[in-house]
Amino acid sequence: MLSGAVREIQTPGSLIDPKRTEIVWNIDMNKSGSKFVILSAMSCMLLALLSGCVTQTYRNGIPVAEEDNEAAKSREAFREISRVINSYKGEYADLHFEKTEKIMQEIADGDVDTIKEVMNSPDSFAPPVLMSYAVQVFRAGNYETAMFWYYTAQLRARSDANKSLDRTTHQGVTELSKVYGTEIGNFAKLNPEKLEITMKQVLEWDKTAVRKYNPKWVAVLGSEAKVSTKIRFIPEDQYAMADSETRRGWEQGFQAVLKKLKEQRDEKEEK
Repeated sequence: MLSGAVREIQTPGSLIDPKRTEIVWNIDMNKSGSKFVILSAMSCMLLALLSGCVTQTYRNGIPVAEEDNEAAKSREAFREISRVINSYKGEYADLHFEKTEKIMQEIADGDVDTIKEVMNSPDSFAPPVLMSYAVQVFRAGNYETAMFWYYTAQLRARSDANKSLDRTTHQGVTELSKVYGTEIGNFAKLNPEKLEITMKQVLEWDKTAVRKYNPKWVAVLGSEAKVSTKIRFIPEDQYAMADSETRRGWEQGFQAVLKKLKEQRDEKEEK
């Protein structure tokens, strides 16, 4: 049985909205009163979009990445993932996340065959792969397509984290977004109308697309992966409900972000 309560808590330092909405869901899985937390899209989207709030160079109104800094961040992220992977045990080791890491690196290196494979079968790959793919698409100049795949990956990553009983996976998703979301996030903030169109496309597509990857990949982003051998996840028959609730919260959060972005733009134009 699923029930929930919504509460607002103050989050300092947000440039768009200082509030974060947290939805706490109680799921009676085995009469033990087990609980897990779904962070709504309000906080997820604010963190995702604001991860790009850095000094930026622009060309024709498009943010241009500082290649050296971006490459350095990506390399360090891969090194950190590798260090953690080497310490996985039990069910975490059985996820074989090193395969996902290899694909991400091949995409970052511009491997045409790997990029085509992802492009032809996106539902077969975990969200980190789609994020890496989105960055390459963006740098090729296909900005709207890149937004679609990046935010699709974000939605799925949050949805997968909502299936985990290790709440720290959400912070892991946030950190992952910071690595891959800077360029796309800045572009989205500058183009709220395009972001709105993309949001609707992502939500509609995700309703019917069949995910063929293992959602438990997200467990490697949580703190429990470093000390445990067992992955704590909700039962598989509750995945669909978690996905649906994530989409609902995601849409609400997007609408709030879009409203704020448009207000900020209008204020600048009036000045």
